[in-house]
Amino acid sequence: MARRRMLVTAADTLIGSRTLNQLLAYDVSVRAIVGSQEQVNFLRQQYPSTRYPWLEIAIVPRSRLATPGAFDDALRDHPEPFDTIIHTVTDHSEEADCLSRFINIQTECLLNILRSINMINARVRRVIINTSLSPFARWLVEPDSGPHNPYNPTSHRTSEVDPEYILATSQASDNIVYTALWNWIREARARFELVYVTAPSVYGPQMQYLENSSDLQEANRRVWNICGSESYERLRAPPYGIEHYTDVRDFAVASVQAAFVQQAGNRRFMVSAGPMLSGAAIAQVLVGRFPELVGRVRFDTPPSRRQSTGLSPVGLADTQLTSTILGLRQYRRVEDTLVGIAEQIVDLQRRQNWRRIIQS
Repeated sequence: MARRRMLVTAADTLIGSRTLNQLLAYDVSVRAIVGSQEQVNFLRQQYPSTRYPWLEIAIVPRSRLATPGAFDDALRDHPEPFDTIIHTVTDHSEEADCLSRFINIQTECLLNILRSINMINARVRRVIINTSLSPFARWLVEPDSGPHNPYNPTSHRTSEVDPEYILATSQASDNIVYTALWNWIREARARFELVYVTAPSVYGPQMQYLENSSDLQEANRRVWNICGSESYERLRAPPYGIEHYTDVRDFAVASVQAAFVQQAGNRRFMVSAGPMLSGAAIAQVLVGRFPELVGRVRFDTPPSRRQSTGLSPVGLADTQLTSTILGLRQYRRVEDTLVGIAEQIVDLQRRQNWRRIIQS
């Protein structure tokens, strides 16, 4: 029987890299797409050809991701055809001056790759879209994050973060994107099935070694900011008011299962482990596990964030399909997620302190 051949985009991101790592545990041939030669070198070190002979790597620069046809060369099925593509959504919020435009940009970027797949690779049978609500929440909290944005509504949008409003609006935005993709699938009579896998926000240890704090991706920056940063930074940090979360390792399991389970075709899945701990509770977990953080971790919570009602939001509570079809019935404990992130952060801080000592 021929080995299945799959393509994974954004393999240098938190979600994409964990998805690739999970996928390589199976007997499959994989092409991973990254954004630079530096990331190619990292994957070659992490997955040497002697142990992973069926892994090949292609480059699509981040500056081209929103361009139509950006993935065309990587999608070509030489030497063997692909049957499955796992695509991780990239945040393009810096290009949008209003929420509707941001939604349109996100939608069009996804339609671009679906059009390319439909045109170039006739043997693809399933496309899995991995996404989270965090990009929409980021735009709502930081709508002027782009350097060329002519508007500046931050003064009245970030003064108070209402988690329920942020979550509801982010979910509605994600619904619009999904509906547009599904309508295109039907109108274009695409030959492949679409599987849409969403997380509210994503935490978890990264595959790549941290060189500095800017390497932290997704909601992991929140854990870094709790380790002694100002409350203003903590307010604006990921996940921007999204209180529910998923461990990236659980999200990777769900994404890979979506590639293999036949019943997952043309379905939408929510992967949510429930609400993340409050900032003060996260701080308590950190100092309990890492004594060197005592005196550095801040236990206060941002005063300008409204408290949610504590009820499970519609959509996030409905993970039945994820459980019954994808088999993800138990999620990692929140403490395991936080400790995994903190271990990398503490290791980075130790190395930074050691460098300062050597230099002085």
